[in-house]
Amino acid sequence: MIAKISLKNRLNNYYIVNNTAYSLFSLSLCKFLYGFYTTAIGSILVPLGERFSINIKMQSIIFPFNYFGQIVIIFFVGYFADKLGKKIVHMIFISLLCIFALLFNFSDNYYLFLILFMLMGLSGISINTIADAAISDTFQKNKGYYLNIAHVFFGLGALTSPIAFNLVFLSTNDYRSIYFILFIIAAVIVFLIIAAKYPVVNDERIRPKVLIGFLKNRQFIYICIFAMISAGSMNAISGWIPTLFQKYLNISPAFSNYALSFFWISVVIGRIITAFLSKKFREISLLRIINVFLFFILAASYFFDSYVWLLIVYLVFGLFVGGSFPLAIAYSAHILPGYSTTRLAAVFSASAMGMFVMPTVVGLLAGHFAMNKIISVIASFFLIYIFIFFKKLK
Repeated sequence: MIAKISLKNRLNNYYIVNNTAYSLFSLSLCKFLYGFYTTAIGSILVPLGERFSINIKMQSIIFPFNYFGQIVIIFFVGYFADKLGKKIVHMIFISLLCIFALLFNFSDNYYLFLILFMLMGLSGISINTIADAAISDTFQKNKGYYLNIAHVFFGLGALTSPIAFNLVFLSTNDYRSIYFILFIIAAVIVFLIIAAKYPVVNDERIRPKVLIGFLKNRQFIYICIFAMISAGSMNAISGWIPTLFQKYLNISPAFSNYALSFFWISVVIGRIITAFLSKKFREISLLRIINVFLFFILAASYFFDSYVWLLIVYLVFGLFVGGSFPLAIAYSAHILPGYSTTRLAAVFSASAMGMFVMPTVVGLLAGHFAMNKIISVIASFFLIYIFIFFKKLK
């Protein structure tokens, strides 16, 4: 037992570079990895549908497989990360993502793909959650700033993914090749993580009453619901932009994927702007302002059917939604400091619910209504939240 504890401590405390900037960079690359993986789904939907002759409704099943397990798994990840150490669990899940991505690249069965989506989704959300928890523990001050900087890397991964997809698809004519690129990126990040120093947080043992206590806090519940709405709407747009532009607006596949990159560029810019604003303004004040703009911008998309105007609306939406999720994480730390991994697991579980439901609903209704009209209806959720943000949260 002593040997096991000693080995666990040696692995968690091992580092080559004792520098917080390097730790921030390495942890942010984990978010780059998850952003790259998540956005790749939107790029492959059309060619995958053509390969297996399946319609948009069948393609939308990918989203439940990708996100359903994420709603639950991150609570277990939070438990084991606090029990075994964030660094050990991080290395395990990055290695698993490597393996699943490589298997995807050599598979050719739709149902096997669904299983691999589920396994990669479980690994990806675990990597993403632990990265945010480690950053939150490393930087006790200005959490909103550093979390937004880290989430910029998520956006960088997301905007890089469609560009990489276009390049490898042009070279190989195989949509699966994007997952070989994912394998390479994950393999490199494993070694960078090994060299990084992780924060040591004592007395983080998780008991059921900790999570129950979180769920009794009304402000925390509100912020989790907002995370669900903002992440779900952002993922609905990201997941269906290539399909919307190709199948409904007759735009070329290459440009449709670049449009997805443009969307994520706007998200990145929004996160950079929000990172600096969060050093001057309270998180809740920024969240209130952002929520109002998100409602009016997304509602406006209902009145446009031109790809030019829709792209403009989605780019503006990306500017405002980009910083909302990191702010929600930072505000959750303000409400409930301590137990960072479990607290973030609850927030990410809520966001996974949104990413599970909203893109799936868009896909299921796409045969009955125009896809951009369905996406615009999501604005009604932000309208409800205007009341909550201005009346309930302090």
